[in-house]
Amino acid sequence: MSLVLYEDPLSPWCLVAERRLLAALEETAGTFGPLRIEPFPLRFVPSALTRRERLALVRDARRAALEPEAAGTTPDLWLSRHPPHSTFPALAALSAARAQGPARETALRAALRDAALVRGIDATRRDVLLELASTAGLDVPRFDATLSHATTEKRVLAAVDDALSKGIEEAPALVVGDEWLVAGPRTSEEYFAVLRRYAETRLGLKGLRVLH
Repeated sequence: MSLVLYEDPLSPWCLVAERRLLAALEETAGTFGPLRIEPFPLRFVPSALTRRERLALVRDARRAALEPEAAGTTPDLWLSRHPPHSTFPALAALSAARAQGPARETALRAALRDAALVRGIDATRRDVLLELASTAGLDVPRFDATLSHATTEKRVLAAVDDALSKGIEEAPALVVGDEWLVAGPRTSEEYFAVLRRYAETRLGLKGLRVLH
């Protein structure tokens, strides 16, 4: 049974949601398939941040940093002199990395998060993306060529359109079995409760272990 988490690597709340969901999945004993990550931008249209937008992003980042799953993250990305106008390039980079296999995509996602959420580096800049791709063990010339190709942007846009068609308005958002939408970050217990309820009502399964 499919599980899709729509997220943006530059959002600390998406990091929180992903880690909590993975913890909940450990309790389901293989009932669901592996978690699939799909893109949904924190900031889509490239435009300079207003003061209000910057303050909101800083406030959200500080709140997320209080959660154990986001320990060590900072709001420095949004406090910098030149914060990203759009997070879309980071999503395109992950799409390009996917062409080199899931392990490389996962490695680049971790590198993006470390750069943006911990060190406050603008991980949407092309030079930074290429450096992070190297750090993540990608074939950088191949990655650069894929990132430049028009089909990469089209794939991300198609995924975003698909999310919008499901009623998703912001990330993180979890879609269970292409039927149930869970918007916003939840606790591990809440994620497990959703998965258990889905398994019981849609799959007819009983007796999933209770999360302690």
